[in-house]
Amino acid sequence: MNIYLEIFGYIGTVLVIISMMMKSINKLRAVNVAGGTISMIYSAFVHAWPIVVMNACLITINSFHLIKAVIDKRKSVKEA
Repeated sequence: MNIYLEIFGYIGTVLVIISMMMKSINKLRAVNVAGGTISMIYSAFVHAWPIVVMNACLITINSFHLIKAVIDKRKSVKEA
């Protein structure tokens, strides 16, 4: 296997692990989206389709919550 592809996969793994150490839920979600995206791309290259599906679901869920948090924050600023 290509060493650069392996390194790319490990970068995604490290980002997902780091995201679990975040105290801020929004930072956790943002770093998790980045790591999940990298892991999903790596998994597609190695044909690990169940992992691709799992990462796609997690990216979607985390992105939804991040967007919702931004919208809610903007609404609260406008109301103040």
